[in-house]
Amino acid sequence: MAASNEDQDTYFDKVLQSALHHGRWEKRVEMVYILGELRDPRALDALKAIMAEDDPYLVSEAVRATGKIGGSKAMEQLQIMMRHSSFMVRGEVALALGEMVHPKRDKLLNELLKDFSPYVANCANIVLNYDSLDPKGKDVQKLRFCHAKRCNQSR
Repeated sequence: MAASNEDQDTYFDKVLQSALHHGRWEKRVEMVYILGELRDPRALDALKAIMAEDDPYLVSEAVRATGKIGGSKAMEQLQIMMRHSSFMVRGEVALALGEMVHPKRDKLLNELLKDFSPYVANCANIVLNYDSLDPKGKDVQKLRFCHAKRCNQSR
C-alpha cells in the first residue's frame, strides 16, 4: 500500500527539519543524504543554507544532494560552491555536475579543470572522461567508484 501525499509530505518535512537542526552531526549528514535521494526540489533552499555552514563534510554532502536533485536552481547553487575554500567541497561540485544535464555543465567542469587543487582538477577530469566513455547515460555509482579508485591510486 502506497503512502498518501500527506504522509509523504510529513516525512519530507521531518527529514528537512532534521537536516537543518538535529543536534547530532551524524544524523544531519544522514538526513542531507536522504534529501538527495528523495530528489525533491523543495529541499534546495535548505541545502543552500547548509552549504553556508563551516563543516566541509556536511557541506560536501549537501553539494552531492543538490546534484542529485538537479535543475537550474541546483546548477546556480553548485556554481556558487565552485569558489568554496575547501578543495573537498569543490571536488564534490565536479562530481555533482557529472550527475546533471544542463547547458552550463561542461563549461563549469572545464573551469574546475583549472582549479589550483589537483584533487578538484582530477574530479572534473574524471567526469569529463567518463562522459566520453559512456555517452548513452551515466551510472552515477560507477562514476563515484571510478573516482574513488583513481584517488586511491594517486596516493
